[in-house]
Amino acid sequence: MARRHMGCSSVGIRTARSTSPRGIRIPTERALGAGDFFGPHRCGMLGGVRPDLGEPTPPARPKRAPWVWRALRWAVAASFLAFAAFVLASVTGVLARVGGTSRDGRMAFPLQLRERTNVLIMGVDVTLNNRRQIVNVARADTLVLATFDPHTRSASFLSIPRDTRASIPGHRGWWKVNAAYAFGGPALTIRTVEQLVGVPVHRYVKLGPHSFARLVDAVGGVWVDVEEDLRYEDWWGGLRIDLKKGRQLLNGEQAMGYARFRHDPLGDIGRTRRQQKVIQALFQRLREPQTWLRAPQILQAVAENTQTDLTAHEVATLGWFLRGLGPGRVRTETLPGEFAPLFWQPDPERVRRLVLEMFYGLEPAEVTGTTVEVLNASGFPGMARQAADRIAQLGFRVVRVDTAPGVRPQTAVLSVRADPKVVRAVRDLLGVGAVSTRGREEGPADLVVLVGRDFARRAASGEVAVP
Repeated sequence: MARRHMGCSSVGIRTARSTSPRGIRIPTERALGAGDFFGPHRCGMLGGVRPDLGEPTPPARPKRAPWVWRALRWAVAASFLAFAAFVLASVTGVLARVGGTSRDGRMAFPLQLRERTNVLIMGVDVTLNNRRQIVNVARADTLVLATFDPHTRSASFLSIPRDTRASIPGHRGWWKVNAAYAFGGPALTIRTVEQLVGVPVHRYVKLGPHSFARLVDAVGGVWVDVEEDLRYEDWWGGLRIDLKKGRQLLNGEQAMGYARFRHDPLGDIGRTRRQQKVIQALFQRLREPQTWLRAPQILQAVAENTQTDLTAHEVATLGWFLRGLGPGRVRTETLPGEFAPLFWQPDPERVRRLVLEMFYGLEPAEVTGTTVEVLNASGFPGMARQAADRIAQLGFRVVRVDTAPGVRPQTAVLSVRADPKVVRAVRDLLGVGAVSTRGREEGPADLVVLVGRDFARRAASGEVAVP
């Protein structure tokens, strides 16, 4: 016998029933529906028989109220904004404590790099006497000249071996370049490097013995492929290096030990190459999004563990610039040269070519084919000759050095027939002045430099190093 199910009479669904030997009615397997299995309920709520196909339908999922989804979305958005506000407030707090302005227009708020910026990084060692007491005489154990160019979207790092043979301004004879720091601190080191390579230094960073380790820890360590087992222990200086071969995440102390290790056949050159690997590893770390969640810790580590004339905003700007560079846009090189008794002897021609490429974006032929006229408009004797010597160091052909008829407060680099890129390079080399690329056909030289009083002020303060 078949009869209407009490919950489905409105659609006329019939459910067959049978009787057990004891007279208990049960639903048959053939006609078993969801309504029979789960008990009486309204059709369409949890399941039933589709009237068009006569087949059981799957249970319908209960619908969540629309206001629940809206509330969840707002909660997630609010959490994200709160976290972003926390990071921004933390960074802003650090900037407020240590300064956040750019004084020469090379960088602009917020985090904009406008002009090529050269930064000299100095790692200073600690000297101990025979009683293991720190002596107030330190040398620049590490020298790296970095350049950040927004026009080519690239960065380059030139490592200068500490045993490089160099002339130190104010001191006769030849010295190892790291002695400049012992004689005159960061200022004399900057002048020595400018004279050595022919590149103006706009900013500097001095790292103490443990500063580098704390900076590496601030970014969460660096991944480095250690080329071989490295073991060394200097119990007198408190240095212990014990690293296994292979790719691994190095903390600050391990990365510092790896970068300082020099007990292999290449000595200081081998250490320089390891330092470059750590620089590349730091670059890769900065490109990772999660690293920027550590921005407050990184800025704080820079403020507490370095001596620098970079403001916190400038530090953040350079870090943000590095983060945005693609693979292959960071270049590391070592000052070209060869081993000599007591020194690393630079190769002048190879150094010149490398410097033109890395710091000026020029080919050697572009420079040697350009003639330059230098006129003294500063009112102080000898300024045109100093400027001409700097220009000639990079290979420009100086065809005339003379005195201008008047006095100018600002140096000017005027293009006659020179490429605008070459004109800007001469201006960058001098470190002061303005450029004009409006061509003129008259004149014996491709470009004219009018040396103003701004260059004379830099020379008098010792900021201009003459080769």
